Amino acid sequence: MLIVGDNAGMRDGVRALINSQPDMTIAGEATNCDEAVQQFTDLLPHITIVDVNHPVMGGSETSRRILSHFPQARIILISALEGDAWIRQAFDFGVSAILYQDMLRRELLPAIRAVHAGQQYIPKAIATRLGEKS
Repeated sequence: MLIVGDNAGMRDGVRALINSQPDMTIAGEATNCDEAVQQFTDLLPHITIVDVNHPVMGGSETSRRILSHFPQARIILISALEGDAWIRQAFDFGVSAILYQDMLRRELLPAIRAVHAGQQYIPKAIATRLGEKS
């Protein structure tokens, strides 16, 4: 997996959850969009976990760039901000899952497993917000 985000605390938390699983490994980390695209190109990870809220070029743009070159990429977006419009847009351009930061402890591992299996993952709270059935 590739972890993308400028916040070291977020990356540390995601890394700790992933490292607690014997069947999951982290291939690399990036702190910005350019690094993320380069790392993705070099590593071709099964899953990329991207923090939406990093400066300069946010996680949504990072995801768009990766998906424009690698449409098969499986991306999980993480955000501290709730909202409907950007979530719908992210799913429309091919993101596999979206989680709010306060969901990470209980939702990240199930999301990774679902996305790895080729499924889209929408937590109940987000599905309810979007008016969809989970």
